[in-house]
Amino acid sequence: MKFNKKKINIVDIQQTRKSVFATGVGNAMEWFDFGLYSYLAVIISQNFFTAVENDELKLVFTFATFAIAFLMRPLGGIIFGKIGDRLGRKIVLTVTIILMAVSTLLIGLLPTYDQIGIWAPILLLIARIIQGFSTGGDVFGK
Repeated sequence: MKFNKKKINIVDIQQTRKSVFATGVGNAMEWFDFGLYSYLAVIISQNFFTAVENDELKLVFTFATFAIAFLMRPLGGIIFGKIGDRLGRKIVLTVTIILMAVSTLLIGLLPTYDQIGIWAPILLLIARIIQGFSTGGDVFGK
């Protein structure tokens, strides 16, 4: 007669608390940034899309830039998921939080369209792509 030996998972409470806290910080940072961007959409549209004459079209471009981050999430999840499988989840969590922080800082420091021209909305778009990519890794890559 064969007996099935079941593996017993022992949970380290201290490590679990640290993981939950780090995940909470990452998610809070993500949603704070997304909420702040949507709250300031009118101001962003006036500063980054001044070449567009129509105010409604400026908002469309601003929210399209907002939406690109959501479209990048699955790609970030796939790539960071594979990295997490190979190198560990701790690395993924660290890299995604750093990417999110750097891209958020970049958005805060970006010069306006009047200062650097067409590069302002391009850099804004790149920063939003990085944010979405890192968010996908944070959420789906664990």
